[in-house]
Amino acid sequence: MAPRNSDLNHLDEESALKRSTALLSIYAAAFLIALKSGTGWLTASISVWASLLDSVMDIFSSTLNYLAVRISSRPADEDHLYGHGKVESLAGLFQAIVIGLSGTFLIYEAIHRLCQPHPTSAQFIGIGSMAIAIVVSFVLVVRLRRVAKQTDSPALSSDALHYATDIYINLGVFVALLLTVLTGWSWADPVVSIAIAIYILWSAAHVGYESINILMDRRLPEDVDERVAVIVSRYHDQGVLGFHDLRTRRSGSHRFVDLHLEVQRDKSFEEAHDLTVKVLRAIEGRAFAHAGPHSHRSGGLNPSTSLGNNL
Repeated sequence: MAPRNSDLNHLDEESALKRSTALLSIYAAAFLIALKSGTGWLTASISVWASLLDSVMDIFSSTLNYLAVRISSRPADEDHLYGHGKVESLAGLFQAIVIGLSGTFLIYEAIHRLCQPHPTSAQFIGIGSMAIAIVVSFVLVVRLRRVAKQTDSPALSSDALHYATDIYINLGVFVALLLTVLTGWSWADPVVSIAIAIYILWSAAHVGYESINILMDRRLPEDVDERVAVIVSRYHDQGVLGFHDLRTRRSGSHRFVDLHLEVQRDKSFEEAHDLTVKVLRAIEGRAFAHAGPHSHRSGGLNPSTSLGNNL
């Protein structure tokens, strides 16, 4: 069955939205790098440099995500029958590794600064710069989360998590510089850096875990199975006996359901196929998703249908 025009238009709009949002992340990261580079040079603050390093990782990861959502938007082909959605999860996993390494480096540098204190300068410039960085990061996170939820994109979701981390990082640097001005505590700067690094490591573990689950084809939540069973049961009076071999998984922003639909043996192949299409459309309507059926006749008494669907 060929995809409907409305389906194709929806997918095109979704892909364009993901690409433009990923590109916005790159621009925001570039601005923050320029801002923090000047601030770090003026203040000689380890926490500012830590925040700068994180922003460098941001632009690298955002660029990777932009490429990932472009590739994942490509339709299925002969070599990739289920599409290219897992590219987004690969990008998420790579981000987790990069974030984890940067967090480890920050801990090392902060401990070194604790052992060998170094005075900071131009703290008020640093405080103002961090306030600007907090506002920019907050606006970007709101946008990323909205689009990630709307398009169900793992890459944008991990990007949103990364920039949400930036808000706490920038806030921590803001507080550290403020404490240095008000109290003269030289240890505040490296201690805040260590706290930032611990949070970064936790974020990396979370993103990595979710990405690995998708790459390993972990099944969808059990409520998906229940929803499919309820939908199929509505067609018992039309000749659907049930289903078996239900398998679910996720690839990028797409959720796939494969099952064999059991139809009464007195149904012709054409009738069984038409009934399959009805069930498919019902699942699509329940999940607001799009797909096409793939049917075949099994060697048993009942016609058997394999249903591939985004859920």
